[in-house]
Amino acid sequence: MKRSTRTVIALTAVAAASALALSGCSSSGGASSEPKTVTVGYSGGGVVDTYMSQIIAQAKKDVPGVTIKTQVYPTYDDQLNQLPTQFASGTAPDIILWDNSAPIAQFADGGAIKPMDDLIKNTSVDLKKYPEALVKGWTIGGKLYSVPSYLQNSGFAYNKTVLSAAGITELPTSMDQLGQDAAAVKAKTGKAGVVVLDNLFHLTQYAIAFGGGWNYGKSIDSSANEKGIDFLLGLVKKGEGATAKQLGATWDGEAFGKDQAAMSDGGPWYIGFMSSTAPKTPYALEPMPTTETGKTVVATYGGGFSISAKTKSPETAAKVIASLTGESAQKAIITTGLGYVPAMTTYAAEYRKATPAYAAFTDQVLANGKGLDYPKKTTEFGNDLVTGFQQLMASGSTSSKSLLQDLQKKYGQ
Repeated sequence: MKRSTRTVIALTAVAAASALALSGCSSSGGASSEPKTVTVGYSGGGVVDTYMSQIIAQAKKDVPGVTIKTQVYPTYDDQLNQLPTQFASGTAPDIILWDNSAPIAQFADGGAIKPMDDLIKNTSVDLKKYPEALVKGWTIGGKLYSVPSYLQNSGFAYNKTVLSAAGITELPTSMDQLGQDAAAVKAKTGKAGVVVLDNLFHLTQYAIAFGGGWNYGKSIDSSANEKGIDFLLGLVKKGEGATAKQLGATWDGEAFGKDQAAMSDGGPWYIGFMSSTAPKTPYALEPMPTTETGKTVVATYGGGFSISAKTKSPETAAKVIASLTGESAQKAIITTGLGYVPAMTTYAAEYRKATPAYAAFTDQVLANGKGLDYPKKTTEFGNDLVTGFQQLMASGSTSSKSLLQDLQKKYGQ
């Protein structure tokens, strides 16, 4: 899960611009006259292939006469790197499985993917079955661009071994207390109180925890975003926080699992990782604290199936997607051990019952979650934000005000 939701997207600005400039919507003569062959694209490997094979087999039964081909990308980064060129040349898969930490708004704005509101009207898709925040995450400019498949959310992970060594027995209930606990961990154990992977997704979590967010570029330089980024800069400057790289780790979970840090923003992907890598380490996974004592927050997002604008079979693709996201597919997320959380609220509840470590993420918590809401030029924005953050860390600065103001001018609406 960490590879598909937490990496900085590797699209180049030139490739993305090319895709948006050259992609365009094509019309169809309707399901009765359009081709009955569609291609589904996704990043595969391991249990993902097992899951996709199972739900595609079901879709072939649910949509009589359809032929479903697959385009399997070696990694999620490979998928995101190749899609701009494929969109531009008209060779993108008809159906695309991805998550909305990708630059969806950028592709939607450029016409590379189809709005799906009208296409799903004659299918079994019922958006009321999903958390409202998840549907909103796929809705851009009032139009739906993907049907949810699986759910992801952010949270905060606490290594109880490290916290206990620092004499901390209760989890923090606010970001202020979290900062105090981080200081205590450093003072009493010499270890990092907080570890962070310095990429767009993780920096965004601190902005959200302080009441901020990017709002598609409308609020990049808000005071809440500034406070969230400054909080991290302050921890790093005092040695109470560290990046994964500073701890010699490839990502935050690795440092966390090795007891190198007490706390980290994270999500459900920690559950499988800790179970297989550090099964004896006691930890807790909870919604993120905020600036208000006792109040928590998460980012609710996830994977979904979208339709390429240049597909020759949009209505057939919509019917296939209805099956790929239907109840049988939701059940398969659990039975195949895919490692994701089912998108439908009913099956998310089943996952919660079967996975005690996920218990804190209730239906209400997920429904009230915040969207990632990245600016439209997601890749470029993320690269500049991370580069600027790293430069501020290197200089010992604890103020992100100028950085965010510059980003607002460059990427804001």
